[in-house]
Amino acid sequence: MIVDSLNESYDSLSEIDDSDTDPINFIGNYGPLVILDEVSEPIDFFKLFLTDEIIQLMVIETNRNTQQLLSSQRISRRSRFSSWEPVTKDDIEHFLGLLLWMGLVKMPSLSDYWNRAEHKTDRLYKIRKLLNMANDRFKNVHQPGEIIAVDESMIPYRGRLQFRQYIPNKTHKYGVKFFKACGSNGYTYKIIIYEGKQSIKGESLTETIVSDLCENYLNEGRTIVTDNFYTPVPLAEKMLSKNTHLVGTLRKNRRFLPKTVIGKKIKKGEIFGLENNSGIVISKFKDKRDIYLLSTRHLLGTSITGKKTRNHEDIIKPDVILFYNAGKAGIDLSDQLASYCTPMRKSIRWYHKVATEIILNTFVVNAQIMYNQHKFQKKLSIRQFRELIVDKLLKLEPSSRTTVSQTSATQKLGENRLHRRLALKHKLEETEDKCHRNRKIRRRCTECYKNYSAELGYKEAINKAKKVTTFCSICPSKPFVCLQWTQKTLEEAIEMTKDEEIEYNSKVKIEQLQDKVEQ
Repeated sequence: MIVDSLNESYDSLSEIDDSDTDPINFIGNYGPLVILDEVSEPIDFFKLFLTDEIIQLMVIETNRNTQQLLSSQRISRRSRFSSWEPVTKDDIEHFLGLLLWMGLVKMPSLSDYWNRAEHKTDRLYKIRKLLNMANDRFKNVHQPGEIIAVDESMIPYRGRLQFRQYIPNKTHKYGVKFFKACGSNGYTYKIIIYEGKQSIKGESLTETIVSDLCENYLNEGRTIVTDNFYTPVPLAEKMLSKNTHLVGTLRKNRRFLPKTVIGKKIKKGEIFGLENNSGIVISKFKDKRDIYLLSTRHLLGTSITGKKTRNHEDIIKPDVILFYNAGKAGIDLSDQLASYCTPMRKSIRWYHKVATEIILNTFVVNAQIMYNQHKFQKKLSIRQFRELIVDKLLKLEPSSRTTVSQTSATQKLGENRLHRRLALKHKLEETEDKCHRNRKIRRRCTECYKNYSAELGYKEAINKAKKVTTFCSICPSKPFVCLQWTQKTLEEAIEMTKDEEIEYNSKVKIEQLQDKVEQ
């Protein structure tokens, strides 16, 4: 029926007349749905999304998977599973804190403890509960404003997977594709993971995805901003019927586009368009190339951008393009914040990566956005925000730390960095392993070999690197290192700590001076 109405509406195209337009005004509410106290910390905002129910789900599934493993396999005495105990809520919080810390400090990859399960008809059954609970928290904690942007992102993954995607223009070309709806501030309101063909009969995939992502936010005068993949004309008709605008770029080979607009020859900087009976404007703008646009809330107006050309002339662009660029910035901001200090690591289990993306990236970014809105005078960067969450999850509380009301965020960060720096030490022990001649095994110093290889090449490094019987018992890989390198590393760490302490003390003095000036 929509197709028939579209054919009829484009048979009677007319010149654009803004006097006949019936504006759709935004009437919905927006902003946080959960209000926290002034003394709230980053961990409080993070736990708006990582609720006790989600942690309890992780506890139950981890214990269940381990029980399946223990009952299906014969465990030897030396196996680490022989001393296994059911995990608790604190264990999961410590585990997540360590994963977040991995995003801040590069460390060796984690072992994968997830157990295989039988294949189900639902391709996402391993993370379906987590995904549904996450989307519920996104919806119940914050409400979007007038503009919602829809786009796709990639979770990098190169393993075997039925629904693995290849998108050449993405930073990570191979992986699990997921669609998301974001506000202009970067807050994510819903996620849909692409698992293959999932469109409804009679609709395209793009119509189904956009409708599902925005189903809770229609009929309130909002505007959905999409790129040329998600902007078919039937979707605009559907959104108008639900009192919602649609703005986006177009592919010129889409159905129901007027040939007059597509074939029109225009000069650079010009715009031409037509409007159908429903109020959908299809336009063409000439810049460095032809840009095709669809909008249900803009006509053909233009505005000065405030920028100049090389000839010092004002740059003028259509209002619809300026609105589109501002609306799509939310998706880009969300992806940008999630990429900073990401704890994502190489894994052979796709659902491990998806869970990491949801819990330790999307949850953290949403929590940081809400924190900065709540405490706009004491905004934190995404790195600082992650560090404060790590401190709480790992219970890193230096003895010299005072109460929250007496200590600034800068002081907390400085104390924690010093605490961690002093904690990163090496402990040398002599190996007890012996060779067939009953002598202690000697191996080349790992760090000396790396340094010589970088300077002289690996052949010279083999001859120059010293063979030792000592290894570091604290490092996870237990590398063989010599005493000279350990002493040198310790001296460098002490010097770095002194420099950082001087920088930290100077920041504290600046804050104290600022407080005096304000008083």
